[in-house]
Amino acid sequence: MVDDDNLQKQIQEIEEKLQSSVTMAAMEAEFAERANVTFQNNLQAFKKYLPDIYEQFANFNPKPGFELFLNQDGMANIIDYSTKCPMYGLDIPEQIQKQVDKSLESPIFSKVDYGYLENMENKYDFIHVDLIKSAGVEYNKAKNTLAENHEIDGKIPSIVIFGVGLGYHLKHLLERVPSTFINIFEPEEDYFFASLFTFDWADYLAEVDRSGASLYISIGVSEEETYAQLYSRAQELGPFTISNSFFYQHYPSRSLHNLILKIRDNFHEFFMGWGFIDDAFMSLAHSCANVKQQMPYFHASSALKNRYKDFPVFIVANGPSLDKDIEYIKQVKDQVLIVACNSATTALLKHGIVPDFHAALERSRATYDFLKAFIPQEYREQIALLTVNVMHQDVAGLFEWAGAALKGREAGTSLHQVSEIFCKKQASATLPFCNPLVGNMALSYVVSLGFKNIYLFGTDNGYVDPEHHHSKSSMYYNKQGDTVYQPLQIGSQLKLEGNFGNVVIADHFLYSGKVQMERVLATSRAQDANCFNCSDGAKIEGSISLRAEDIILEESNLSKRTVSDYVKNELFYIPDSDFDLEEHLDFDGFDELCATLIDILEKPVSSRDQAFDQVMEQVRLLISLKETQFSHHYMVLEGEALYLNSILINMLFNYGSSDEILPYYLQLRKVWCDFLRSAPQLYRENWNKASDHVFEV
Repeated sequence: MVDDDNLQKQIQEIEEKLQSSVTMAAMEAEFAERANVTFQNNLQAFKKYLPDIYEQFANFNPKPGFELFLNQDGMANIIDYSTKCPMYGLDIPEQIQKQVDKSLESPIFSKVDYGYLENMENKYDFIHVDLIKSAGVEYNKAKNTLAENHEIDGKIPSIVIFGVGLGYHLKHLLERVPSTFINIFEPEEDYFFASLFTFDWADYLAEVDRSGASLYISIGVSEEETYAQLYSRAQELGPFTISNSFFYQHYPSRSLHNLILKIRDNFHEFFMGWGFIDDAFMSLAHSCANVKQQMPYFHASSALKNRYKDFPVFIVANGPSLDKDIEYIKQVKDQVLIVACNSATTALLKHGIVPDFHAALERSRATYDFLKAFIPQEYREQIALLTVNVMHQDVAGLFEWAGAALKGREAGTSLHQVSEIFCKKQASATLPFCNPLVGNMALSYVVSLGFKNIYLFGTDNGYVDPEHHHSKSSMYYNKQGDTVYQPLQIGSQLKLEGNFGNVVIADHFLYSGKVQMERVLATSRAQDANCFNCSDGAKIEGSISLRAEDIILEESNLSKRTVSDYVKNELFYIPDSDFDLEEHLDFDGFDELCATLIDILEKPVSSRDQAFDQVMEQVRLLISLKETQFSHHYMVLEGEALYLNSILINMLFNYGSSDEILPYYLQLRKVWCDFLRSAPQLYRENWNKASDHVFEV
């Protein structure tokens, strides 16, 4: 016989479970109704502020293991894919509060030490180097006198948030860590999708917008690609988007941990590689001279029609895999147009292959010296040159024909386009994504010329063997196969997926080359093009992997000479003799710009926050000129502004308290203002000085 007390207890437990189930069901129903409204509101907010994210998640389906559920208190939780456990504990608000508090008690910053600038050599007597050396002197006074700053005591330049999860921490960080640039990374798309139901992104985005901060969100992107996006943004907009960043990691993740390590260990790379004023003056000088000597210019237009678009084009770069394909190229050289990328020409000539076009990108006088030293005149008289408007003006005369296209993000190009507008001509388009490698320019050219059957050889964007970094037939090696010229490595080493399965070693310079090729192939101009990657190097998205022995070329009665003549005579034009870039240099407008920047900078400031706002005000003014008639003025100052203001911001937040750092800020600010006072005269004196940097043979 069952004990009455036990029976009663069992009945009570069953009732409690039932009641709990009923309560949970009610909470789930209430949550579902509320969450769906939140989701729709969030989507509309992203449609307004960040439409790419709206497109990504408007019809998104998570993976089968996706599990969003409610805690006993009714707050949403999610199963972490890596641990198979709930991402959050039972008391989520307390957990989030403790995590934020702990992070702010011992903040993790990424910083760069500019102490080395004071001791830089100025081998080529660059204006730029003199400026940053002077900045380095003032920077070191603060560094050597004040203690390092390890606190968040006001507005900071940048916060980098690793992990969205369900978004519970984001509002806390927005309130407690005011930042000019907010960077959010979530490698798992499903978690971000879940946050659209659990976090009020609409309110968050509106608050960021009201604050005037810039927000960048990256979702579902690999560590390599995320890093590349950050690096690219630092180059495009300046390092202010990432400088002096407070790092916050929301949940344990191997992917997030790897990304944090990568950014921390290579943080200095974000502060390298911008242009500088001497480079901008060369750009102006070469552009003006090339127009004046009526060099042919490319009819760059999306409406351009190529009568011979189906004729095959081989783009040949000097990557190590060229060696295995050079015999095949030799066999079919008369059936295809060959565009050789700079030093690849030396490799082809050694095997009796004379390219139809030589592609050259580097603007300095060294290009002229290299071409004279390594490509004999008898061959140059048979080859046409494809280059850009900022190429040294003496280079064109080395070839039987030379044509130029406009290169983006150049002072000379901005002046050219401004001049076209003032002369009531249609502003010419630039070659898209033609940096940083000659192979990038060659691919951009061939796509822009309208060719639809493109084959890539030696465009490795990296190497498998560090000792085999270029074609052994090229000028980088002697007859014994020993390296004569070492390649320049820029940035840390990366490992990339190979085109045919190998792991390929690259640095950030080469990786950027791969990414830029992918961007060209994603343009509308390349939509109906077939790009075959025959290189045993890095995989290029948008191309088709194809080994040379598997290529099938259609028979044609068309001669390559007919096609190359058509390109030169029909797809390029000679500028009008009265088209003069120099008339639009606008020295007075440049004077006014520099004076305005000085006016902004010389206003009194009494705190670190005010000093930072002052720096950003003049940076934003300068950036606002990018798409105006003063865009060439912007390009002249861009490099120095990025460098100097990076140093200013770095020093402001790296050393001392808000009060202690101000005297040092004022001294470094004076270095920048003194330069801006001298810049108008420098512009007048140097705009027409061509590069005289020689190539030492």
